[in-house]
Amino acid sequence: MSNEAMIIGQVPESQIADWKSKNKSGIYALEVDSHVAYFKNPSRSELNCAMSKTSNERVLDVFEELANLTFLGGSEAVLKDDQMFLGICHELRVKMDGKKATLVNL
Repeated sequence: MSNEAMIIGQVPESQIADWKSKNKSGIYALEVDSHVAYFKNPSRSELNCAMSKTSNERVLDVFEELANLTFLGGSEAVLKDDQMFLGICHELRVKMDGKKATLVNL
């Protein structure tokens, strides 16, 4: 038995390889409080759907929708527990930013 703490929601490498083969834009994992959840990189369609939840009264709905649309597996507690969810919101925001572009004046 290992002395390392068990990570709740961790999946075998074979599952990660399967998700990678099915999600050509890539996948990523978010770890928080000994839990791990796996997500695919969002498509334009998924980002559009998440952004449709934008509201001044419910600003976290965008992140919640994005997380639910792109969740592949692992610990669902990351999505359901308020403190863990708040912990992953920053990283979800990074995924919403996409790749960095450079403006080139011609």
